Amino acid sequence: MVLGATGTIGHAVAESVVNAGAPVRALVRSEASAAKLIKGVEPRYGDLRDEASLTRALSGARAVFYASPHEPDEEAIADRVVRACAQAQARLVFVGVHADGATRLSRAIKRWAFGRVLPHYAPKFRLSERVRQSPLRPIVLMPTNFFQNDELFRPEIENGVYPVTFTKPVNRVDVQDLADAAARALLDDSVVGGAHPVSGPASLTSAECTALWSRALGREVQNDDAPFQAAVNRALTGKKRDDFIASFGALKGFALPTIDSELAATTALLGRPPRSYRTYVEDTVAAWRGRTLNVA
Repeated sequence: MVLGATGTIGHAVAESVVNAGAPVRALVRSEASAAKLIKGVEPRYGDLRDEASLTRALSGARAVFYASPHEPDEEAIADRVVRACAQAQARLVFVGVHADGATRLSRAIKRWAFGRVLPHYAPKFRLSERVRQSPLRPIVLMPTNFFQNDELFRPEIENGVYPVTFTKPVNRVDVQDLADAAARALLDDSVVGGAHPVSGPASLTSAECTALWSRALGREVQNDDAPFQAAVNRALTGKKRDDFIASFGALKGFALPTIDSELAATTALLGRPPRSYRTYVEDTVAAWRGRTLNVA
């Protein structure tokens, strides 16, 4: 069962599971939402805010994928998902912001520290810990900053401006790599419960990102974050917009290094190295221009 299969992450996860040849269900609220599902995904009707319908939809599921949404009641939603998974005796594969550590105390200390830097993510830190402590052999996937965030700024990038600033290197990862890692966790019982990093192959500054967009587009692209706020307001609304702005504001001053052990763990979970940002940029420009994508 994939919760959120019409969203960016859930759609990619459902597609990865279908490509692996496994049966997939998706929770949808309407026939209009069901029509957006990819071929091979069976719709089950329900609502994350209606526990009875959620429990019915999850009945018979072997494993459940859930990415925490940017909603004011995200903690209550996550609690309902955990209870419904317990009722179905289904393993939960969860994606969210998580403070990892070997013990509850070490994780609590990290949550306190991170909460001071990223107060808007405090509910996400709390709910991911509750997911981890649930009796579901849960797998908590911890991705870094997504390549695909750049696609919110397509008009700006195509007009020669990369409106995101990373003054220090930030590790970035492809949504497809997260989806493939989630599919493996959903289908392979040998993947141990607990927290698993999902890392990209390298950390990048905004200057390096800008240079790669310039190369792929064949024109000069400048790094200037003046259009950032207006572009985010155009593309996003509500808490998702607020979280996005706050997160990228924090990344202006903080490094997100590439850690060898996390990269090795990601490679092992995927069974291959994660995709590079350069390949992502080249493929994205090719898609924008209607050309054939890279296969490497």
